[in-house]
Amino acid sequence: CLHYHQHQTAAKKTAAAIKKAGGESHLYQADIANSSQIRAILKEFIQSHHSLKVMVWAVGVGSSKLLLKTSPEDWHRTLQTNLTGAYTVLKAIAPIFEQQNDGAVILVGSLSAEQGVAGQAAYAASKAGLMGLMHTVAKEWGDFNIRVNMVFPGWHLSPISEPAWHTAKNPRNHTLHRTPSLTYVATSIYHMALSPDTSGQIWNLDSRVW
Repeated sequence: CLHYHQHQTAAKKTAAAIKKAGGESHLYQADIANSSQIRAILKEFIQSHHSLKVMVWAVGVGSSKLLLKTSPEDWHRTLQTNLTGAYTVLKAIAPIFEQQNDGAVILVGSLSAEQGVAGQAAYAASKAGLMGLMHTVAKEWGDFNIRVNMVFPGWHLSPISEPAWHTAKNPRNHTLHRTPSLTYVATSIYHMALSPDTSGQIWNLDSRVW
């Protein structure tokens, strides 16, 4: 199951790459902040596949504005999508994972949750909340053999990171003088999903030292 909100062309490209590699991919469009749409996706998926083993939460919106210039609308939109959306999805998948007594959740977080980033108040706050949610859910769901972890993927060019991309690429910020590749991030998430004895952990994939 591959979810997307607006970027249909990119989603289709990813789905094609999955199929080319020998996997299956079914596209589902939904607004992650809409709980009824999320429930509809899960219902359709379970009817087709009968089980759900892994959920990867890779969602992020934000605006590059200082706190005093962040409007209430931007603040609420960012937290509604990045944090409340995760809460909605986790609540929706919980009965499925509990019935199976098995499941893995990988939440894509951000180093900004720990360090903060000037001009990213709403985004950093939403990711910090997501980190706290991960730790809490890992403790609550452990009795059902559900593993919940988080990955910090490092810097990658996106609408959110573009304003600060020139500083992110600065070799002085990375001991290996490079940002992590998307292939490495995807491979790490795959291995995290398969790890049977790891939960409540954060895996930082880049080489910045703070």
